[in-house]
Amino acid sequence: MTLLDKRALYLLEIGSCGGIRAAAEHLHVNPSVVSRQVRSLERDLNMALLERHGRHVRLTEAGQLVVEGFLAQRRLNAELGDTLSRLRNLQAGKVVVSVGDGFVDSFITYVMKRVAEQYPDVLIDIKTGIYYPREPHEMVANDEVDMAITYGPISDPRLIVHSFERGPLCALVAPSHPLAEKRSVTPDELVMHKLIFLPDVSGSQQFVNALFAASGLLATPAYRCNLHSVARRLACAGIGVSFMTAAAARGEIEEGLLRAIPIRHPFAESSQGNLVRRVGRRLSPAADYLWKLMLTIR
Repeated sequence: MTLLDKRALYLLEIGSCGGIRAAAEHLHVNPSVVSRQVRSLERDLNMALLERHGRHVRLTEAGQLVVEGFLAQRRLNAELGDTLSRLRNLQAGKVVVSVGDGFVDSFITYVMKRVAEQYPDVLIDIKTGIYYPREPHEMVANDEVDMAITYGPISDPRLIVHSFERGPLCALVAPSHPLAEKRSVTPDELVMHKLIFLPDVSGSQQFVNALFAASGLLATPAYRCNLHSVARRLACAGIGVSFMTAAAARGEIEEGLLRAIPIRHPFAESSQGNLVRRVGRRLSPAADYLWKLMLTIR
């Protein structure tokens, strides 16, 4: 076994998740497996790779070097595979893309239908709705996915970022909700109602948090979930207010299940989406085609 085998992957997950148990849950393995593999790697290196700080675990300097080496090797392997695929002019293969849940409908409508026709033998692996332990743009930077589409803003020299206007942020409510007949609503009015939030690490929730902070308000959610689709369903049930652009809830709005009420605040006048890929990453023909199609998403 080499130093940069699967044991280094366990070390990477520990560093990302902040602990052995959390890493094990993310990897769907027993915590004892993670501990055993890391101890094996420490014995081979004769160096400590983890150090405890209270209830948390952090990588030592040596542990960080191992993780960085593992990521660099994985990146080289991915680039080699992409290059060989292009040389063989393969039409089959795999493209891994992280799609923010609020973009799923647009992604299927504007991208997937055409990709399925052009590259019928390519596996498109779509990852969405999970904001833990890493955000989509970090998954791109670490070569866990080929590209991602998510909310911003994002500033990272490792990434190529194509930003686009997503539309104003709205309060989404059921037709029966007390706010449903309003032409617009202020943040002060919103905090008087039950609010539906996403995880704080998600780009869209960070945008909502910044809106309330700029208004000098402490907004406490009544419900929290990790999928835009679940947030919309909760709003459809009439039990709370979710926050999205009208584009993200187009289906429910057209069916009359939700109403999008513009939020009266400068922060809410526009929102930003981002399409990201890593600098220097060579894309396969199918991935390049998918990237170009994703540039049309609005």
